[in-house]
Amino acid sequence: MSEVSSHSHTVSLPHPYYLWIGQRDPLPWHPWFDSVNCAEDIAAAGKAPELIVLAVQSEEQDTLLQNLRRCALTSHCLILVLHESALSPYLANGVWSSNYKEKVQFYQARKQQLKLDYQDDVSHKLLAYLWLHDEILLPHAVPAKAFLYQYPLLKAWGLTAEDSFSWLTGLKQQGYLDDNKLHNRVRFCPSCRSGHLNYIDVCPSCHSIDTQPQSSLHCFSCGHVGEQSSFRKLSTLSCPNCLQQLRHIGVDYDRPIENQHCNSCDTLFTDALVQAECLHCHSHTAVSDLQVRNVYSYKLATAGRTLLRQGRLHSLFSLTPGEQMPVAQFYWLIDWQNKLAKRHKQTHSILSVQILNLNPFLASVGESKGLAQLDALQERLRNVIRVTDACSNYSRDGLLMLLPLTDIKQIKPVHAKLLELQQKQAGTALELCIKVVSLPANIGDNVADWLTDELVKATPLT
Repeated sequence: MSEVSSHSHTVSLPHPYYLWIGQRDPLPWHPWFDSVNCAEDIAAAGKAPELIVLAVQSEEQDTLLQNLRRCALTSHCLILVLHESALSPYLANGVWSSNYKEKVQFYQARKQQLKLDYQDDVSHKLLAYLWLHDEILLPHAVPAKAFLYQYPLLKAWGLTAEDSFSWLTGLKQQGYLDDNKLHNRVRFCPSCRSGHLNYIDVCPSCHSIDTQPQSSLHCFSCGHVGEQSSFRKLSTLSCPNCLQQLRHIGVDYDRPIENQHCNSCDTLFTDALVQAECLHCHSHTAVSDLQVRNVYSYKLATAGRTLLRQGRLHSLFSLTPGEQMPVAQFYWLIDWQNKLAKRHKQTHSILSVQILNLNPFLASVGESKGLAQLDALQERLRNVIRVTDACSNYSRDGLLMLLPLTDIKQIKPVHAKLLELQQKQAGTALELCIKVVSLPANIGDNVADWLTDELVKATPLT
């Protein structure tokens, strides 16, 4: 049973609220659909459908998809299409088929887990969209435009192509997004930021484009260098400068490695200089001075998933008493504490707690139940950590803890409590791998690399 608001009254429906837009030829496995003609009709109903199916021509479909994603009511709805179109891989959630129930159930389950209010924040809107549909944010090549690439979903939400790249980089730096794949590397004019460039070979001396390949000869007798044709005389070779007959290459003459000739300044050279000519502002720029942009697709990172599930800035292990911090700050703290330990002859410990079977665990018990168990484990971990301990997530399924003034022998009570937590788990258990590294140590310049190497070498506590 679902309800649809229509102007001043509410209509109760005896079936899920599914909408079909376009021509429909019902099949026996099709569910009940309500039909509308356009995106505006959906907005007028005042309720977001559980499912929207588009059965229109490609051009109209792309326009509909843009309108549906632009509208706040339908921006995150599950949308399937009868056939692919230019923008459907970026704005739709797949092709309509008989397995639609799996997609609907997944969408409904994710929607129930979503605790973040996202409509008033574009960053949260994107994270919620990727969460609800388990999607990858894909870039779309637009060769006719000077920016070359854009993200259609972000365009529907009002972000320009130029702004979206720096905006996504910011979300990645905050830890909410991860790179999924590098799709391309494009270059832009530093003057007008256009990607429409023509790469030309120019003379390294005068920068003229009037160059051509030329075979030259070098006379050993007088040192004259000239075009090969000027040395030919009937069936023999002779120097046009000193008239010496040239019989043996390597003895009388040779061929210079400079095989390019500039018709403007008469220079011989080996390698031309490559410049980029902007087809918009006609400026010439050295390739090394062009603005380079990596074009990525993006996926949700651990911090993004946790934010969506918990509705606040939180990590998988949320250890408020343990002063959780960004990993970069944690590495700085290790370096600082290591220097203090050397100076004052102190001993500190770094404890690593890693979940070995997180993905199999979630697959076994189901994502909803599995994440609930992780939340319960997180609450128990709060009682293990002292206020003086520093904590930091270092991977999707791992935690680092810095325990000041604690040696390996003193780790045993903490280890015992962690094992007790592991044994108290009901049903399918999370497998914890616990390792410890001691300070002071010879860390070097890169704390992250040093710690990774030490944890690889360390033996798990038992």
